[in-house]
Amino acid sequence: MKDLKDAQDQYVVECAAELFMQHGIDGVKMVDIARAAGVGVATVYRHFSTKVHVASLAAELLWEKFNERLHELVESDWFLQLNGLGRLQALLEGYCDAYSEQRSFVKFIDEFDRLILAGELSEEELEQYGRQIDSFYVIFEDAYAMGRQDGSIRRGIDFRRFYVALAHALMGVAQKLGRGEIIPSDDFSCGVEELRGIVNMALWSLVGDEPIPEVPVNARTRG
Repeated sequence: MKDLKDAQDQYVVECAAELFMQHGIDGVKMVDIARAAGVGVATVYRHFSTKVHVASLAAELLWEKFNERLHELVESDWFLQLNGLGRLQALLEGYCDAYSEQRSFVKFIDEFDRLILAGELSEEELEQYGRQIDSFYVIFEDAYAMGRQDGSIRRGIDFRRFYVALAHALMGVAQKLGRGEIIPSDDFSCGVEELRGIVNMALWSLVGDEPIPEVPVNARTRG
């Protein structure tokens, strides 16, 4: 999104992102995007060429907004008073809050992943999208490094591997929840608790026998 210098182009992508989240990528045509943005469909094609390109920019935009939410959390006064483990817990619970509150975003990312698997994105689009997602890592790594220093997190952890595995687990469950109950045994009435259960297991692996501190619910920022 930062590469889009033209305000009109940015507005087109913002409108497209809303449409994709409401109706899915397959359910939106370029003419729908043009109509929502108040421009001609020829303008949309001239500036973006394909719907897949618009979708890739929309995905970057939505992850960027997700990142902004985490930065608001990191910059809050109560967060700065936590030790490393507390900060990591707050960030991970912030992930859970965001996934549970933004189901349309999760469903869009699920559909966008299928575009990637189908080879619809160019190498440049894929690299740009990957950089946007990887930008979250440094926030979590800083909390981990602090925990190592203050002793709240044990040593001997490959944090990069830990982070990737946990992010995949959370997104995988969130996407399944977003698709809805499929077979009779599915029961997603406690879906948020499933996400928090994954976080709690991950936190226990960081502290060993040490208790996990409680972060007040009203202290977490909500969108």
